[in-house]
Amino acid sequence: MGSHRDSILAALIAFLILDGAAVGARIYVRTKLITRGFGLDDCALALTYLGYLIVCGLGFATLYFGYAAVDEQPYYSAAKAQQYLYATQLTIYISSGLVKIAVALVLYRLAVAQRVRWLLIASIFVVIAWTVVTTLYASWLCAQGGSSNYAGSATCSRVGYFRTISNIFIDYFYALLPAFMLRKVQMKIRLKALVIFLLGLGIFASSATIVKLVIIVRLTHAQADEAEGLHHDLLLWALIELGLAIFAASCAALRPLLRHLPALWDSSRRTPRSNASEGVGPYHELALGGNPMDRLHSPPGKTTLSRPHRSEETERPSDTATSLDQLV
Repeated sequence: MGSHRDSILAALIAFLILDGAAVGARIYVRTKLITRGFGLDDCALALTYLGYLIVCGLGFATLYFGYAAVDEQPYYSAAKAQQYLYATQLTIYISSGLVKIAVALVLYRLAVAQRVRWLLIASIFVVIAWTVVTTLYASWLCAQGGSSNYAGSATCSRVGYFRTISNIFIDYFYALLPAFMLRKVQMKIRLKALVIFLLGLGIFASSATIVKLVIIVRLTHAQADEAEGLHHDLLLWALIELGLAIFAASCAALRPLLRHLPALWDSSRRTPRSNASEGVGPYHELALGGNPMDRLHSPPGKTTLSRPHRSEETERPSDTATSLDQLV
């Protein structure tokens, strides 16, 4: 068996198991450990994993029919392998956009500042447009021989560069935004660093995107057998990129599971109320119980929080740390 074929098969199986465990653990945390914790971001991530399951099924079929094979088998079919490869690539493109939307929705749940929320909403529409346009180019206008070929023409090479470079920028935007959102939140440095790390795990997925960029650059000058091997590498790293992105997005919500470990996170507790928080106060209905509108109409004597009348400048860091401690 060829090394490319083995590597693709190993990546499919590894992330099928790893992402399945991570997404399952996330859903468990959001449904069992957090009251009313399951949200749109979890739905988007579950949908993304469903897309990865489809990728795996199509990928296994692609390999079964002889893609990247160096031997000969009676059941190999170049035509069928190419068809399944095309479907695999198309599903990867769509799933890559979905996982970015899932990350944006996670950050939207955490954001309190209206300008940050509007920025995230705008970014979701940008990601949707980016996914549609790049998918159309890669799977239709730049498809050659039944699969995407960024080396097929100068235009398609530019499309490949644009898709990959913009992918890196989007990943870094979502990975670095939590540091901006949390910069004025009063909490233990250890907890803040942990939360920023968990929310920024997607930056590791962009390392695979950088490798893809190098491959695309090499493709523009490759010939014959070398180009074929590079296309195999491109599929491999596209699978790694998607698998890492799903895993990173899932791990951002798994900290509550770690509380079962002996006193590891005992020191990561919220600090006393003090100065204002600039940008984060995730899902206050989780921290304070129930729907915000229900609290506005609660009977006399109950403690209420009139969030609609509270500006981002009066956001209390203790509320931020409490709900952040629950969600992430």
